[in-house]
Amino acid sequence: MLNKIALEEAWNIPDAASLGGFQPGGLAPKGVIGGDLGANLIDVHGTRLQQMDENGVEFMVLSLVSAGPQGVADKEGAEKLARIGNDALSKEVMKNPKRFAGLVSLSMHDPAQASQELRRCWTELKGFIGVMLNDFQSSGPDGNTMLFYDHPSYDPFWATAAELGAPVYIHPRASTDEIAEKMWKGRAHLNFSALGYANRVNMHLLGIITAGVLDRFPALKLVVGHMGEHIPYDLYRIDHKLNRARFPNMGMRKDKLVRDYFGTQVFITTSGHFSTPALLCAMAEVGAESVMFSIDYPFESIPNGCTNTAIALARRTADPLWPQLCAERNRFWM
Repeated sequence: MLNKIALEEAWNIPDAASLGGFQPGGLAPKGVIGGDLGANLIDVHGTRLQQMDENGVEFMVLSLVSAGPQGVADKEGAEKLARIGNDALSKEVMKNPKRFAGLVSLSMHDPAQASQELRRCWTELKGFIGVMLNDFQSSGPDGNTMLFYDHPSYDPFWATAAELGAPVYIHPRASTDEIAEKMWKGRAHLNFSALGYANRVNMHLLGIITAGVLDRFPALKLVVGHMGEHIPYDLYRIDHKLNRARFPNMGMRKDKLVRDYFGTQVFITTSGHFSTPALLCAMAEVGAESVMFSIDYPFESIPNGCTNTAIALARRTADPLWPQLCAERNRFWM
């Protein structure tokens, strides 16, 4: 299928490691994931674009690779990484804005500062159509403090994202050292994309929804990848067990279920989850209008993502959210 839009696609700056950012060798030895992962992350207009052309990907949305600023426990360091990354990404996508756009990186230590950086990227830079948050923000002297955005103190940030019309993508990241030791010791192979990533992101997303954030900001839109981070499969049980008599203080509107937010304020993508049965389950549970296409390059293969039946089928469902994003895209084409 032609004219596909891919929106969970990673990119990196060459000096990321010196700023506390992603180091490809820390994830797996060279050649284990995506060939030369480090080179593929930095490349935009070479092999990446060639493979887009060969596989019918018209437009790709790039974001600084996880954990980005969320992995930097020092407030000033996280803000610096976000600022440098945003400046560099804007320059990169504007080399070919008809094929690329970017998601804003933010330090989430301080909601007010995050709002300011988002507004700077939206008004002073070009090429951005949304935000990428890599799950919780690491904080504290040992990096083990976890900041979650369902807390009321983050409402100023959510208000800014809603005002600007900036959809927020919530992406996985590695656990803190303390959580890795307590939960994943002896089973580290499960701590990452096989299980741990989804378990942490789905908790965070459900926390945001049930805290009433989407009710307070009805223009806000959230996106998660990997076929919904297990949520569509469990949605009946989630709604069934969020008993209002048992949890009377839950912040979500009392006349709504979690499923009611999908397709209007919550969307999922097919990134890195190329299963037709899983796609059909997601479409049945959250609606075809909630599902969008993604690949998760370079952690996943562009040809594999684009030729798989499930991925091609998912592209036809991208319309509800993407007119808004494409409208934003048009403002920096001019």
